[in-house]
Amino acid sequence: MGMRDITDLMNIYRECSRHLWNTYFSGRENSGGSLDAFSQITPLLFEGLIENELNYEGEANVDELAPPVLKVVPRERSPIIIKFLNKPGENNCWGEGKDIYVNSEEIELDFVDYFDWSQWPIREFHFYRCRIVRFASHPEFEGREALIEALNGRVFHDESK
Repeated sequence: MGMRDITDLMNIYRECSRHLWNTYFSGRENSGGSLDAFSQITPLLFEGLIENELNYEGEANVDELAPPVLKVVPRERSPIIIKFLNKPGENNCWGEGKDIYVNSEEIELDFVDYFDWSQWPIREFHFYRCRIVRFASHPEFEGREALIEALNGRVFHDESK
């Protein structure tokens, strides 16, 4: 077992999520209710469209399986945006280490979720939000979150874990 490219599968989930939000939730008057409902729906979509499609050997109850390990692999010389370390209660800020470009050899990224700068009204899920596992040229950023444009990366399922 190794790494399986599931970018097309992730794009199906991305498009389904975008369509649901942009068509049925973004225009509602109760924006808080829309955000709450959508945050409950997306894990179910992820399970149904991604997790259920990944191959697991043996028999197990789906509730007992560990979540899949998904790796985002950047294309050659892809820009990356690093999340600042914030003190508790501070707003999240992005952009530490401006003008950083990465390739698949120097960084290892775990997929966390999709990300957009704006939550309202239209979502495009333009970025992969990732956790930096390894970053050879900037080890001080390991463990932090980062953004990479979805068009600049591919998603792989680590089938060995």
